[in-house]
Amino acid sequence: MTDRSRLVRSALITLVMTSAASVSAVSAQQTAPRADRPVWPDEGPRTWTPRATEPAITPNDLRTRLYQIADDSMQGRNIGSPGDFEATAYIADVFRRLGLQPAGENGTYFQDLPYGAFALQGPAPRLTVGKKTLAAGARWIPLAPDAASGSGASSNLRNVPVVFAGHFGDTSVVLDPARFRGKVAVFIGGPRVPGAQGSGATPPSCASLPNRFGADAAIADDARIRASQKASGVRPLARRDERARAAGAAGVLFVEPIDAFAAAAVLHPRGTMPVRDSLIAGPPAAVIDSVTAHQLFGKPAGELSVGDAGVAVTATWRYSFSVSPTPARNVIAILRGSDPTRASEYVLISAHNDHVGVRSEAVDHDSLRAVNMVTRPQGANDPVCRPTPEQQHEIDSLIAHARSIRPPRRDSIMNGADDDGSGTVLLLEAAEKFASEHPARSIIFVSHTGEEAGLLGSKWFTDHPTIALDSVAAAINMDMEGKGHVWQVKFGGPNSVQMLGARRLSREFGDVVDSVNAVRPEAMAIDKSWDVPANPWNRFCRSDQVNYVLHHVPVVYVSTGYALDYHQPTDEPQYIDYDHMARVGNFVHDIALAVADRKARPAISGDDPAFPRCR
Repeated sequence: MTDRSRLVRSALITLVMTSAASVSAVSAQQTAPRADRPVWPDEGPRTWTPRATEPAITPNDLRTRLYQIADDSMQGRNIGSPGDFEATAYIADVFRRLGLQPAGENGTYFQDLPYGAFALQGPAPRLTVGKKTLAAGARWIPLAPDAASGSGASSNLRNVPVVFAGHFGDTSVVLDPARFRGKVAVFIGGPRVPGAQGSGATPPSCASLPNRFGADAAIADDARIRASQKASGVRPLARRDERARAAGAAGVLFVEPIDAFAAAAVLHPRGTMPVRDSLIAGPPAAVIDSVTAHQLFGKPAGELSVGDAGVAVTATWRYSFSVSPTPARNVIAILRGSDPTRASEYVLISAHNDHVGVRSEAVDHDSLRAVNMVTRPQGANDPVCRPTPEQQHEIDSLIAHARSIRPPRRDSIMNGADDDGSGTVLLLEAAEKFASEHPARSIIFVSHTGEEAGLLGSKWFTDHPTIALDSVAAAINMDMEGKGHVWQVKFGGPNSVQMLGARRLSREFGDVVDSVNAVRPEAMAIDKSWDVPANPWNRFCRSDQVNYVLHHVPVVYVSTGYALDYHQPTDEPQYIDYDHMARVGNFVHDIALAVADRKARPAISGDDPAFPRCR
């Protein structure tokens, strides 16, 4: 058992044991459960009455703001939804009240994204292999236009031969244009996690999974496994592989398992960015199953070599785009610097305002938290698994304890208090603190939308900036700042914080971060383990800082890490560590102020090849 497991078990089993007598009393007396006591060791009140805020970054201010941003009325703040529209209106109102300068479009705080629903247009998609035509859904699915994979919006392939291209993401293999130009490149997609949502597979035993929460050895083992598979370890839609486009391929096919969940996601309207710029030039892409791949080449994909030719295919489909009636929008404001020379330069502070909306079905809130507490310490970042008998006993005990206090609560709203309501309210608190100060450089506050949909808001802002990006001296992106307890996050503690990427483009910026920490009355315990080149999760590339790096802006990613409520209906304001969040917020403020008042902006030292690249 890990130290983390012992801590959690000690805290929670104590709760269970101390409540045993009351459980018996409840059963004997047939009294109703009490709803006035917490079930979980990190649990605060379900509701919070808003209170006046102040210039300082305080737990009260953060709590007051987060209970509004992550309220059920926001319906999970999915991009382009009325809930996220209301959240962005709230953010703009705070900027307005603070007297910050609008930095969106047309003199407003908003920058609208052309976001909306993609839908397949008739006739129905078809893929013909030899003389056999396959309807989309069971054996293959067309991929909607996607910025991550570079997939185009339509296909009109007529008797185009296929050529095997190896593993998706294996950049050690160069695709020869002489073999691939005008052909359809067929990749083996990245490996899927057993038991993942919609996979249809039986979940693996929890005992067979590595402890990604607290074991560095698991990171190393995972890296070796991925290297042996010659695969990136991510699904095609998660990252772009430019080799097919560079070789002039007319289309791309990914060999992967197909399930009902995946098929429904692409065969029905879905929210995403419109086709434009690089998407127009992207080759059409589709997923095929192993049976179809066998038909293409006459043998299993695992027996193929790069360059092997197969039969010709015919494929037709077309997607159309319609803009959402509720605008998806970034919120942007500026505090002008006090120094006449340096005011034209900026320190950028950002977070994302969106989350993932509402689940299709409701779940029992406390039962879900009990399961995740025991088996998924990183929430949705960990796969679903079958509990061991010991774990199941612990889960049952926790649920029994919950039932002794309150009745079941069905919940389908993904409130996103930690992800990234916490970063959003820290952004607002930093703005309020800076509004009472006079930094030399200007501070620009950017609330991105669409992070959960593929970093869309930050991509849109960096592609269509409302200020010159080369005027940004440094940037700080905040995502998931609400957890700090030792048992909640890896390397947790009163002053814990994860910081990634500060030295990727500017080693001097990393020095500024460390120097600020060195003079604090109580130094933050900075965890940089996710930033090491060997880390296969490459977490730095999973949030909005990516798009700033791609535009050569020095940026640091600040977080407290994944926790059991990550992308779960249990990510609610009552489970946030507000004292810890205030400490993180003050640290972010101090870093931004140090850069803003520094005589020279941090020098660009160039991209460090030792770190994993993003796209």
